[in-house]
Amino acid sequence: MNETSRGRRAGIRRGLALAAVVTLIILLAACGSGSSARKHLYWTVGAGDIGRADLGGTGVSQSFISTGGPFPYMVAVRSGYLYWTNSLSGTIGRAAIDGTGVNGRFITGASRPVGVVVSSRYIYWSNNATGTIGRANLDGTGVNQRFITTAQPRGPDAVVVDSQHIYWANDYSIGRADIDGTGVNQRFISVPDGPTGAAGLDVTSRYIYWTNESGGAIGRADLDGTGVNQRFITIPAGRPLGVALSPDS
Repeated sequence: MNETSRGRRAGIRRGLALAAVVTLIILLAACGSGSSARKHLYWTVGAGDIGRADLGGTGVSQSFISTGGPFPYMVAVRSGYLYWTNSLSGTIGRAAIDGTGVNGRFITGASRPVGVVVSSRYIYWSNNATGTIGRANLDGTGVNQRFITTAQPRGPDAVVVDSQHIYWANDYSIGRADIDGTGVNQRFISVPDGPTGAAGLDVTSRYIYWTNESGGAIGRADLDGTGVNQRFITIPAGRPLGVALSPDS
């Protein structure tokens, strides 16, 4: 096994170990509609649960949802539902935003799924073991486990979408494709020091951001892949894994 393969496998093991001890990713979502909507934080817990709390830190429930399996990895919130990846069982779970209607096998047949993101029409997830991006309709039908082939022997991890493109984090590059799965560019942005973190990717209407885990920095580029700044923000004291933007970014 070469150095690159060992590094990738170590990254997977590290991520699963983190999930067993701490929350891996935290998301903000609104429950209901209008200005009176209550907002919450959601996080995955390695024991097999999804936790929830009010934004002020009150109302903490470490077992808001029991997913029915170990190592729920990432969680996404959209249109009244929570979605999460079950890496070890190869499934995508779903529940209503109030914690009811839990279905740990909403989508099956994934290959060590890590990242998950939801648009107005589709659910997307990364199949880390097969190097593909999966896609399904919001109701769980039309499953395509190889919607995009990333040509990565191990990866991708994080996956994000905007109105025109889908982006994914490989070990040392960021890939991009058109939202319909065409125009695949495996090395849209080269990232020598990452992103190898589980949640190291996000986009706004103007920029794409990623974590340079080995380089201790947050990178940024224009959405067309130009203006790359590998050290947009320097983090000298640590190895950044996740990056997330506020809803109004």
